[in-house]
This record gives sequence, C-alpha cells and structure tokens, in this order.
Amino acid sequence: MKTFIKIALLSAAVFLSASFSTKTKPPFGIKTVVIDAGHGGKDPGCHGSEFKEKDIALAIALKLGAYIEKYCKDVKVVYTRKTDVFVELNERANIANKNKADLFICIHCNSACKRDKKTKKDICNDEVYGAETYVMGTNKLDANLSVAQRENAAILYEDDYKKKYEGFDPDSDEGFVFDNILQSVTINNSLSFAARVQKNFKEKAGRADKGVKQAGFLVLWKTSMPSVLIETGFLTNEHEHDYLGDEKGQDNMAAAIFRAFRQYKDDLEGRQVKYDDEIENMKPYVMAPKVKKDSTKTVESDKGNPEIKKNEPKKDSVTVKKEEPKKDTLSVVFKVQFLSSDKQIPLTDEKFKGIENVSEYKMFAQYKYCAGEFKEPSAATKLQDVLRSKGYKDAFVVAFKDGKRISYNDAIKMINE
Repeated sequence: MKTFIKIALLSAAVFLSASFSTKTKPPFGIKTVVIDAGHGGKDPGCHGSEFKEKDIALAIALKLGAYIEKYCKDVKVVYTRKTDVFVELNERANIANKNKADLFICIHCNSACKRDKKTKKDICNDEVYGAETYVMGTNKLDANLSVAQRENAAILYEDDYKKKYEGFDPDSDEGFVFDNILQSVTINNSLSFAARVQKNFKEKAGRADKGVKQAGFLVLWKTSMPSVLIETGFLTNEHEHDYLGDEKGQDNMAAAIFRAFRQYKDDLEGRQVKYDDEIENMKPYVMAPKVKKDSTKTVESDKGNPEIKKNEPKKDSVTVKKEEPKKDTLSVVFKVQFLSSDKQIPLTDEKFKGIENVSEYKMFAQYKYCAGEFKEPSAATKLQDVLRSKGYKDAFVVAFKDGKRISYNDAIKMINE
C-alpha cells in the first residue's frame, strides 16, 4: 500500500511538474533573485592551503549580484549575507520565501576529503576537480550524499538544530516524498537553470564540467521557488584552489553564472535578445603565475618546506661565509600525475607497462604515481595528453623542487625568475 501511495503521489508530482515547464510564459517573469553565499562567520566551510570556502563563496556571490544589478535592472537582488556572518540554514530559506524570490542561488566550494574512521583524520584526494550544480532530490549516490552531508553539517553550529530540522532525513525516500510534491512543480526550472550554469562554466569559464546532480540539501529543502546549489570547484585541488582564490577567477565564475541567469530569464519570459557586452563576449580566464606577497626566496622556501634549514650565521661570529646552494637543489621539475592509490604499488607492476620513468610520492595518506621528468612544463603537458588518450582521464601536471611537491604556480614563478 505504501508503494502504491508513493507511486500515485509521484505521478501527480510529474503531472504538476509538466504543467509548469520552462516553455510556459509566466505572467510576471523573474522579479527577485536571492543569492546565498554558503557558510560564514563561525562556520568556515571547507578550505585549502590558503583560502576558506566562506570567503570565496561570498566574493563570487557579491560579484554575481553586481552583474545582475548592472545588466538586469528590473530584477531585485537579495543577499542572505553580504559580510562574514553566520546565517542558519533555515533562515536562508526563510529569506528567499519572505522576499517571494523567483530564483534561489546558493554558492559553495567543494572538498574531496573523507574522515578515516580509524585515525579520525581527513584523507583528501587532490586529483578531484571540476564544477557541479545540485538541485533538491533523493539521489542516493555516495558521492552526492557526501557533498550534501558536508554542506548540511553547517546545522551543527546552530542552537536547537535537532528540534528545528525534525523530520528531515536525507537518507529516507519516504521522508522526502511529500515535500518533493511541492518541489516537483519547480524542479524543471531548477534543472533548466542548473544546466545553463554548467554549460557556461565549461564554455565561458573553461572549467571542468561535473554535471547537474540531485541530493538532499537542507538549504534547498524549504525553498518554494526554483533553487540550485553550485559547487564552484575543489579547494583540495591546488589548481582550483588558486583559481578560486584569485579575484579574476572569482569574477570569471560569477560572470558565467550571470550568463546562465540571463539566458534562463529570457527563456522563461519568452524573450529572444541578442547581447553584445563584456559578459556575452567573455573568454575563459587563464590565471597567471601566482605572486606571493613576500618575495624573499629563503622565507618562501622555508614556508613551503619546513624541513629546509637556513644557513644562519652564529651569533658569536663576526663574519660567516654562507654555503652556496648547489644548482641541483634549486632545480624545479615537472611530472605528470596519473594514478592515486590507498595501497603502495611496486613500480615494476604490470599496470605501469609502457609508461616511462614512473615515480612515486606520498601525500594525504595516499600513494601518488607520476610519469616523466621535465624542465619545461610544456613538455609535461604533451605527456599529460598522451596519458589521457591512454585512459588516464584525470592525469595532470605537478611540480617538484628538491624532490618535494610544490605548487604548480610557484614552480612557474621560480623558473621565470
């Protein structure tokens, strides 16, 4: 009987959803959009080596809002936060509902870390990268659930969270079925906007497209309008970490989301407009080598490599002749990382057959395997393309100095000095 009721309810939901498709022109269109910068205040979200999710999300949210206010003057922009403050998840939805928003855009950054039950430490995969956009749903894929659970963990910063969110169970299909009837009338529009976001990330921002997905996000649960949660990239991946931490990278992401918004708005309102402005003609931002504030070589090398010891003079001596470092210790090499494993693999293993100069290093409790060793990054890029053609789709270029992994951008800066 339960199954019959569920099927009947979902069938009704599908019927309602079809009657509210994006092709139906509404009488008033998009008047209000609510932009939600994830986390904030005492809740930092995830983080990389330098940047926090709450700061990047806020920067992109403010830039997105500025684009809408500049180019869509008929749209009211409401922010759930404009500063580094903590806003409860249910309050974010309340802000959208109270303002009768026509679209809710939630902005986040991603992380590829999992808690090891034995060691109680996070094990992170620095190879995972790409942008993805979520809509509310009951998809039980482990990857989708882990993202939702991480973002939903923000409620732990709230008082009386068990009472506030009583009945919310992202692992239960039956817990969602009634709420999904209400959500279903907006699901088509949510999916339509999400698809446009991903397309613009790929075509206009040059980001890797991880697709549109569904998961049980608390922040989307109680919104009564089309809603999406955008994971702009992985802060556990050094390339995306540096890109999202760069102001121009943030601007590129905000512009891509705005293009999706304008396309969605025009389609929903039945308009066909040709634009010729900076946003329509935007090109992917290619990040220049990152320049650190402190350009002193010895300080930078010590920060990145605590094992390197300075040749400091003794306090008693008048003059001390410093040892000149050998040229080899200053060399930077580029390799192509193509495989990661929880267990160590012998370099003579059959799976490395046909791959020249395989090497291994360990990071985040995982063994990483690289191929080649080049002075020029362009040579490593060529090998990267070869390895990808052989099936290693996630192969990417990494840099080493004195046998230790360093940031790719730092390596480029070093060889250009």
